[in-house]
Amino acid sequence: MSVDRGTIDNQLREIGEGERWWEQREFRDLPYILNADEKLQGITTGKVLFSRVPRLRGRGRWLIVVSTQRMLCIRQERYSRRQIDLGFGEIIRLHQQGRLRSHQVTIDAVDRRYRLRIPKPDAFRFVGALTSVLPKPPKSRLSPDLEPLSWIPGLNTVAGLPGVAGIVSKVSRLSPPDRPPADRVQRLEQAVIRLQEDVERLQEQVEFLEGLLRERAEEAFLPPSPTEP
Repeated sequence: MSVDRGTIDNQLREIGEGERWWEQREFRDLPYILNADEKLQGITTGKVLFSRVPRLRGRGRWLIVVSTQRMLCIRQERYSRRQIDLGFGEIIRLHQQGRLRSHQVTIDAVDRRYRLRIPKPDAFRFVGALTSVLPKPPKSRLSPDLEPLSWIPGLNTVAGLPGVAGIVSKVSRLSPPDRPPADRVQRLEQAVIRLQEDVERLQEQVEFLEGLLRERAEEAFLPPSPTEP
């Protein structure tokens, strides 16, 4: 049973969005995907990346929706529709990073890692909607003998595992690492930004060449036009 369009329009207005989304083909499928008791919380478009290494191949844009029950990524292809349905209970961790032309949201789920690259103007509202519906993890307190070692990454996670108490004496000999110099961190960040720009520039060039090859291939297979007598 599909959701009424008027209901979705009301939900769009509640989150500060307009009817422009109906112009997108993926959004027009949304009434048939949402449950009757499901409500929109956030919406944007962007790229969904699955691999850690960037590929020099253009990817289509996805419609990314946050509802009260799940996160949906929808992309309409030529003969089918791709859909990612991610329940909030499947999300282990979420972190974000600003990029030169976009905002990246990395989601570690039970099955794999998803990287969403969304427009910067949508980032604040979309991430806010996503974090507001995620379940809050319970806070675990460290035992008194482990409290001085709270600077160690991941110690809160493994503190309750069997055998941790036996390695306290070894861990206690560690000292907090020295913070790297600020100029070194800045140089590293600038180098990462330059690499990201180079990859995006190569992706644009590859997309242009692929489009040019498609046009040439279509021209080559078109039948010749009849000559006038």
